[in-house]
Amino acid sequence: MADSFSHLQGLIDLAKEQSSDKRRELLRQVSDIFLDAAPKYSEAERTHFGAILSRIAGEMDVAVRKQLSKQFATVPSAPHQLIQQLANDEFSVAKDVLLKSAVLKDEDLIAIARSQGQAKLELIASRPTVSEAVSEAVVENGDDTVVVRLVSNAGASVSRDTFQRVVDRSESSDMLQAPLIGRSDVPPDMLQDMFLFVSAELRAKITEKLDSLPPEVVENAFKEAAQGFAGEMRQMKDADRKAMVYVAEMARRKLLDEALLLQLIRDGKTTEFIHAFARLADIDVKTARRIVTARNAEGVAVICKATRFDRWTFAAIVKMMEAAQPLDSSGAEGLLGLYDQVTAEAAQRVIRFWRVRKEATEAPSAPTMARAS
Repeated sequence: MADSFSHLQGLIDLAKEQSSDKRRELLRQVSDIFLDAAPKYSEAERTHFGAILSRIAGEMDVAVRKQLSKQFATVPSAPHQLIQQLANDEFSVAKDVLLKSAVLKDEDLIAIARSQGQAKLELIASRPTVSEAVSEAVVENGDDTVVVRLVSNAGASVSRDTFQRVVDRSESSDMLQAPLIGRSDVPPDMLQDMFLFVSAELRAKITEKLDSLPPEVVENAFKEAAQGFAGEMRQMKDADRKAMVYVAEMARRKLLDEALLLQLIRDGKTTEFIHAFARLADIDVKTARRIVTARNAEGVAVICKATRFDRWTFAAIVKMMEAAQPLDSSGAEGLLGLYDQVTAEAAQRVIRFWRVRKEATEAPSAPTMARAS
């Protein structure tokens, strides 16, 4: 009892001292007292310790705060107030708790992601576990280096909406593409979207990955995608509605063929062409539009080869696309060479996933869908 009183009196005496050495000793002793029995303290007791430690730490220099951060980063029952204060400190102090502390709440991490620098965001993205809400904040506020770190982290949970943002972003950022394709939980329909703009090497990885997925996984992903697509259809522009009616009428009159495609190209009717192209290829309009607007010659080659269009039809379509902005090609021979490089087998393997998406958009509430063959 006397020893405890003496210890307490010593702490009181230290608290009265204003020298940095004495304050540092006070911080050390209070930290030791807490850490000696950290799991046994009640929430109220942890709060009291947090208030004391936070106040003393705020008076210390960077070296002391760095040591405190390292000391408390792996303590699961550390005072929240202290950890929060350290996480908002300068980077050298914050790094250990930002990377390791389980005491930080999602709202703490989201607030830091929204208000502080990329170096801290990269640490948040590297935590052993990252919730969907925190991942969303990281993607919203992080640069490409930060997003690569997040996507490469198997412990990061990512929602479908956040994946969509990263996939869209990867179209203009090559560094995001390989980490995305390497994840096991990217929705299959988004992987198929990426096929339209990644390198040949990554396209091969996408195809291999999609081929290995169980049919029910593909079906569920495209059903989910179809829900969003249905909303887009409800907001369809008048030009698209008219194009859809026109193409349906041409199909009814048995005039929907390659000749019509070429006529629409010559007449400059791009919207009607996209709808006719999608209908003939048996793919969804969104995919067809993305291929055309992105001037993706390889995507057109896949569709034309899978649909058995003439190679000159392929060249005419690509020439139509390049009217807005020329593609890097060496004329018609180069285009035809690209068409010839795509094998019918490879084209069928790729286009089947676009066709599964089309089935999903046409029957999103159906209990089952057969995987395209």
